[in-house]
Amino acid sequence: MTELLDEMRAGAKAHDSAKEMIDHLAPGLKASAEDGETLSVVPFPVLDSSALVGLPGRIIRAVAPYTEAHPAAMLVQLLARFGIEVGNGPHLVIGNRQHAARLNPLIVGKTSDGAKGTGHEVVTALFSVPGTGALVAELDGPGPVRVLSGLSSGEGLIELVRDESGSPCDKSHDPGVDDKRLLVVEPEFAGVLAVMERNGTILPRVLREAWDGDTLRTLSRNSPLSATGAHISIVGHVTPGELKIKLSEAQMVGGTLNRFLPVASRRTQLRADGGNIPAAVLAEFGTELADAVTAARKVGTVSRAPGAERVWSAGYANLRRSRPDGPVAQMLARAAPQVMRIALAYALVDGNDEITEDHLTAALALWRYVEATAEWIFGARADPAEIQELAEFITAAGTAGRTRTEISNDHFRKNRSAAQIKALLVELVNDGRVREVSDRGKPGRPPTRYVRATGLNGVTE
Repeated sequence: MTELLDEMRAGAKAHDSAKEMIDHLAPGLKASAEDGETLSVVPFPVLDSSALVGLPGRIIRAVAPYTEAHPAAMLVQLLARFGIEVGNGPHLVIGNRQHAARLNPLIVGKTSDGAKGTGHEVVTALFSVPGTGALVAELDGPGPVRVLSGLSSGEGLIELVRDESGSPCDKSHDPGVDDKRLLVVEPEFAGVLAVMERNGTILPRVLREAWDGDTLRTLSRNSPLSATGAHISIVGHVTPGELKIKLSEAQMVGGTLNRFLPVASRRTQLRADGGNIPAAVLAEFGTELADAVTAARKVGTVSRAPGAERVWSAGYANLRRSRPDGPVAQMLARAAPQVMRIALAYALVDGNDEITEDHLTAALALWRYVEATAEWIFGARADPAEIQELAEFITAAGTAGRTRTEISNDHFRKNRSAAQIKALLVELVNDGRVREVSDRGKPGRPPTRYVRATGLNGVTE
C-alpha cells in the first residue's frame, strides 16, 4: 500500500496537465528483436492524488489499507453507486440535454491479479450498516436500489424498468415498475459483449439510450414495451484480452462502449484475512453516505461554481482534441459529458448542489486515469488468432519458454517481422498470460525467454 501511495504522489508531481499525463502514460513501443532486451509495454495507469477529494477521497483513503482493491476501481464504482441511489433528479444541462450522475464503470484487470470484483464488494459494504441490512433502505424515499446481473437482452432490461401498460380494468393490465433505478453488475462482461454481437439483438441500442436518459422501447407488434425515466448503471468486469477479442468494430463505432468508463484495476496488496473493512469504518462512512443520499435527492438542476467554470474553460479544448483514428479515440469520444457527470457525482457525494473547482479538478484527474486505461488496453493491437497461437506455442515449451529467435524461426518460419512479433508478445505480457524471464545461468548477455505466467500461489493461470 505504501508503494501505491508513493506511486500516486509521484503521479501528482509529474503531471501538471492532461496532455503531459497522456504523453507520459502512452510512450509507445520500442522496436527491437534482440533476445536480451525486455519488452516495453504501455505502463499501468497512475491515479493522480487530486482525484481523492472530499468525502469520496476520505472514504477511499480510509478503506485502502484494509483491502486488496485498487483505489481507482473503488472510486469509480462508489461514484456510480451513489449516482444510482439518488436517482435522476439531480442533473446538469449540457447541450440542452439533462445529464444525471449516471456512470457505467468498466473495470479492466488481469485474471490473476485484477481484483475486479473486490472493489464492488467494498462499495456494497459501504452502503450497508453491518448486521442491520441495507442502510439506504432505511431512508425516506424509494428504498434500496435493485442490484442484478445476467444481462442477456435489451428486451429483458426494459422489462425490469417498464412503464404501466393496459387499462386497470383489463386482465392484461401491467402496473409496471415504480422504481426506475437499477444497478446491473456483470462480473463476466465478455458475455455481454458476446450477446451484443447476436443477430437482431437490440441490447447495444438499449444500453446507449439508457445512458442518454431516453425512453426505452421495443418495437414488437404484439407486446411492445416502454420505459420512461429509467435510471440504469452498468458495472462490468473484464480482462484486457477478453475486451480486445470480444469487442467488435460495430460496438466501438456505434458508440456503445464510449458510454462506459474503462478503469484499470490490479491487486494493491495481499490481505490474508480477505480484506475485511473494520465495522467502525463502514459504520462511520455509511452514515455519511446515507446523509449525502438524503440531501442529494432534494437537488434539481446543478450548475458550476465560478472556480469550476475557469477550470472547465481551461480544460475543455483538451477534452475535445482530435485523436488518431482507432479504438482509443473511439472509446474516449464522449470525454466532455463523461467528465461533467463524474464531477456531478463528486459534488453530490460531497453534499453540494453545485460543482466546485475541487470537484471538477478531481473529475479531470479520474478521466486522465480513464484515458490512460484506454491506452494501456489498446496501445498495441495484434490479431487475436495469432496471439492465441503464439500463446499455445510458448505454453508447449513448459518452464523452458521460448526466445524471440525461436519464436521467429520455429513458430513463424521467419514470416513475421521483429515489430510484428513484438506486438504479439506485448499483448500476451500486458494481458498477464506470458511473462519474461532472463536466463542468467549462461555467460554473456542473458537471453530473454517467454514462459506461461503463473499466479501468486505458483499455480499456472
